Amino acid sequence: MEKRKKVIAFFKELGFEFDIARFDDRLIAQKLVCLLELKGIDLGYSCSLYVRGPYSPDLTKDLFAYTPEFENLETGSRLNTAEKEAAGELGRIFGLKPVPLEVGATYGYYAIRQDCDPLEASRQVKRLKPFYSEAQIALGISKAKEFLYKPTRKDLEDLKKETDIWQRASLKTLEH
Repeated sequence: MEKRKKVIAFFKELGFEFDIARFDDRLIAQKLVCLLELKGIDLGYSCSLYVRGPYSPDLTKDLFAYTPEFENLETGSRLNTAEKEAAGELGRIFGLKPVPLEVGATYGYYAIRQDCDPLEASRQVKRLKPFYSEAQIALGISKAKEFLYKPTRKDLEDLKKETDIWQRASLKTLEH
């Protein structure tokens, strides 16, 4: 089955009503696909870094060559359980908002594809995207981390230790 069919299945699952005439829709399409690729879902569209973040020229070609299929969500492809879960997470975390998707995909590209540590990946995002505010960048990076990284058992234990004191303090406040 052609790779575009799987992408269309993801768009359908996300409720993404693509319109080729809208720049934001083309940007959203690119970032959704790149984030899914970064998450380890092989859709067959490799992404490279451009000014607006990760971008797949092959996806652009398909978006224009098969516009009616993308716009009408025509596909015979179905997502498996893991793919549906990934689509659900992606939709819940990012929605279909172009700025967080652009910032998040760019951060993920630096962190995963370029193997940058989190601080360096953040610096690179800020360097490439000076037109976004600190808040927009922080939000996009936070969303990328939530989508792309699963906390380990140790991460969860450390977080619990870190927040336990605050939890106990708030419970004591409620008792008084």
